[in-house]
Amino acid sequence: MTISPSTDLYLLKLPIELNDENQLTFASAAAQATYFQSLTKIGQTDFTYQRRENAIRYPAQIDSIIQYNYVMYKNENYSSKWFYARITNMQYINDGMTLIEIEEDSFQTWQFDLGYSQCFVEREHVNNDMIGAHTIPEGIETGEYEIIGRYNIPLYESANPSQDWMICFCVTTLLQNTNTIVGEGLTVGGVFTSLHFFAVADVQTAYAVIWAYDKLDDTVTSDAIKNVFMIPKSAAQYVENPTTWTYSGGAINIPVYPINDSVTTGPFYHQQNERLAGQYKPRNNKLFCWPYSYAYFANNCGDVLTVHWEDFPIQTIGTGTDAYTARTIGYKKALVPSASLSAKLYFTHYKNWEEDQTYGTRLYNYGINFAKAPICAWTTDYYTNWLTQNGVNQATSIAGAGIGGALAVAGAAIAGGPVGLAIAGAIAGTATTVANAMAQQHQASVAPDNANGDLSAGDVMFAYTKCSIGFYKMSVRSEMAAVIDKYFDCYGYKVNDVKLPNITGRQNWNYVKTVGSAIHADIPQDSCDHINHMFDNGLTLWHNPSTFRDYSQPNEIVS
Repeated sequence: MTISPSTDLYLLKLPIELNDENQLTFASAAAQATYFQSLTKIGQTDFTYQRRENAIRYPAQIDSIIQYNYVMYKNENYSSKWFYARITNMQYINDGMTLIEIEEDSFQTWQFDLGYSQCFVEREHVNNDMIGAHTIPEGIETGEYEIIGRYNIPLYESANPSQDWMICFCVTTLLQNTNTIVGEGLTVGGVFTSLHFFAVADVQTAYAVIWAYDKLDDTVTSDAIKNVFMIPKSAAQYVENPTTWTYSGGAINIPVYPINDSVTTGPFYHQQNERLAGQYKPRNNKLFCWPYSYAYFANNCGDVLTVHWEDFPIQTIGTGTDAYTARTIGYKKALVPSASLSAKLYFTHYKNWEEDQTYGTRLYNYGINFAKAPICAWTTDYYTNWLTQNGVNQATSIAGAGIGGALAVAGAAIAGGPVGLAIAGAIAGTATTVANAMAQQHQASVAPDNANGDLSAGDVMFAYTKCSIGFYKMSVRSEMAAVIDKYFDCYGYKVNDVKLPNITGRQNWNYVKTVGSAIHADIPQDSCDHINHMFDNGLTLWHNPSTFRDYSQPNEIVS
């Protein structure tokens, strides 16, 4: 039986290089054949049977075909399938014959016969690029970071930050007519105390309180003041009518305010920026995750809390036409108005957990403490306190000395002793007692005032930050962001998962790198092994010949 030659064979000028690292995909075998046949070509439709992995004896002088680099052929007597091969070499046989050596392009030849099984996918272009969906470390250099946003978080929000602090007094005894300030049985932060707390709004009033304890009420002394410290205004309760303390028949107004047991304010929000340093807008959203973008809180006293944006939810901020969605850090501020202050910033949503006030599951463990507020320094009048504490004793001592002298004289007379000596001794004893009392009073009058509290007084960080917390948005520098972004453009993300590889799903190209690729197909085993080897080494599949190896093109997710 004689079979007439009927192989279609074309030599092609392929404008791109199809190899083990870069390949084209097509929607169908017909679309594939149409593309290749659209290229510049020469060929014959009555060629003899063409074998795989063989040479072609082509009837042409080598110089006339040397520019062709690809071949497609179809043995029509046996199959309608097109085979594709790269031209690897040409040899001159004679002026009318050239030996063309070819190598099968396994992927182009068999791509519509391949079946993909699950295998370990090391890297690929993902089909879900939501911020936070992919956080596996890449192990690539990040370089230095830049601050792309800095915000001050005060303990107390108001229009006048310089006037947001009050002075709190802790006393053992209240002055007369002041028992309406605070009653017995106060709790501070839920802890019982029998001491009394009240706050004043400014330094002048604080001086007036100390003066009142020194001068105003004879029943108490300024030793009753046990502590004076700073608290934010949110810790106090304002009242309309200040308490009035009277002195020497006149009246002075000293407004004092009760303090709160504890205070919680918020929530407050900070949204992630849409751009990185240098206004760089990345194409790959993994750059919005750690370690390329992050945030941290610093209390300006050495404590720093680093957080990752991907650990916070996307929230709707605002209402109506002003509403928008953004990945958002939400937090609250809690404080107890105690000496040195106990205050904390904590998150409302973090690591897939939402604050649930019904069951008390606030995220206190995830936050940062505000810096301690200073203990104040204050002075009290030593002489006034001494007089208050010792005035009665002094009078009693002097009076006692007089009575004692009289009794001594009388006793001497009754006993018939020398009256003159007795009188002299009594007078001498009385004089000594009085002299000692006067000396003690003089020493008290010239003694310096008592100094109390934190005698170091000032603190530079309190002076400049008022215990605020700094919130910083950080990102890699724009230069490094562009480098990493291009890397992700080329090679996708590390996924380290057992799954079906993403052969398609992107607008222009998909990169896939597997470990132990498991393609199954009814094709020659050497071709199947070769294709598995291509995926294990990393293969970029281009979906449009016009954008082949053009990484500047958009590559959005399409499915």
